Amino acid sequence: MKDDIGLLRGIREEAAEHAMWAPGDCVVAAVSGGPDSMALLHLLHALSLEQGFALVCAHVNHGLRPEESAAEEELVRQAALRLGVPFELGRPDVAAYKKESGLGTQAAARELRYRFLREAALRRGAAAIALAHHAGDQAETVLLHLLRGSGPAGLAGMRRVRERGGMRLARPLLRFGKADLVGFCAANAVRFAEDSSNAHTDYARNRLRLETLPQLESYNGRLVEALNRLADTLGPEDDYLAGETDRAFERLCRRSGEATELDTAGFAALPFALQRRLVKLILNYLPAAGAETDFAKVDLVRRQLVSPDASTWTLDLGYGRTCTREYDRAFFRLGRPPIETPKTRLLGREPDARRIWFGSRGLTFREEDEVPDSQTLLALGADEAAFDADRLEYPLTVRSRLPGDRIELPRGAGTKKVKDLLIDEKIAPSERGLVPVVCDARGRVVWLAGLRRSAHAWVDGRTEKILYIRMDRALC
Repeated sequence: MKDDIGLLRGIREEAAEHAMWAPGDCVVAAVSGGPDSMALLHLLHALSLEQGFALVCAHVNHGLRPEESAAEEELVRQAALRLGVPFELGRPDVAAYKKESGLGTQAAARELRYRFLREAALRRGAAAIALAHHAGDQAETVLLHLLRGSGPAGLAGMRRVRERGGMRLARPLLRFGKADLVGFCAANAVRFAEDSSNAHTDYARNRLRLETLPQLESYNGRLVEALNRLADTLGPEDDYLAGETDRAFERLCRRSGEATELDTAGFAALPFALQRRLVKLILNYLPAAGAETDFAKVDLVRRQLVSPDASTWTLDLGYGRTCTREYDRAFFRLGRPPIETPKTRLLGREPDARRIWFGSRGLTFREEDEVPDSQTLLALGADEAAFDADRLEYPLTVRSRLPGDRIELPRGAGTKKVKDLLIDEKIAPSERGLVPVVCDARGRVVWLAGLRRSAHAWVDGRTEKILYIRMDRALC
């Protein structure tokens, strides 16, 4: 085999550095029939004999150019036969899948191609799928992402090794240019096909390769090399930040079903570089079909989460996704959460202690004849209140708050809206309906459980019987 430019040595080095495969593995080579993939097939065949891994040749006939596609299929089949390499063939129905999925022709063909390659690899027990992308492809990818306003992940381009659908994708040719691969084929009499659609400028990537890159090379004759260097620089840095984002997610987030809860104080303390990444990662966990996560949406959420002036809000993020902030927590979910209001409970006056449930909270009502001193009453915690039992107007009602509810505050402090009091106490909007509101027979609020006692039925020197009400917060 003639290899004046060291392609075989280069693939050997790439495979070792990036752990693409190991002796005894099976590697599936994706071979379209073009010069890049035909060179890859022959180089991998030579390397498989040297390193002791099994090689399989996989070809996908998309049927988009019937005569050319048939010729390419036969070309690849014969090459595999000559090399003694097992051959796998896929003939997906691109037109049907395009209609079913709503994807464009190229996107549908690409998805079906990767699906077949993965299936072939699983059938063969392969450790990796080798793809023939080269330095020119990488430059086009980076430039396309740049034009679309991508961040570091996009500008890092195609990775030499990437897991997809539980299968390792390896690109051992990324350090070599198209001319190197064509030269290898010519030197070794390797026949290859020319895809006529590559000359069409209907597709963005073709226009970029045929028109844009040549123009930009007038500014930098080594543009392809520069774009590849950019990808090689940003790739490891992006991987590092992705790892830091994963660790931030584990530290600050809690998943429950399809929803994710975020600690907003911890989020605000993150380096700016991780905040957008964490928001994007959380949104990626929401299984919304066809959902897009653009920069503007991610940055809007980020700014709202760190804003000290907006502590409770809900944002519609499209595709059924919402983000709701409730003070020191934020919730990312599909749709708005259902509001569950506990049932209203009515209580008459009874001598024995009673325990009722208000949602998940337990309230105990207990009358006692012994009246404690004022110091004992002042020492009661927020989850317990004492009333003059004879001054209360029965029956008592335990319910959720209602619009317009007000509570009369002790010691002549006037009245206050229950809604405002809940806001002052930083009770999350989703939990305000869960706070038990104890009212007397006239509908007056006598106790906002766990938060504030009213001025009604105050215990004084004339009190003969006490009604204690205790809320068990451990059950909340």
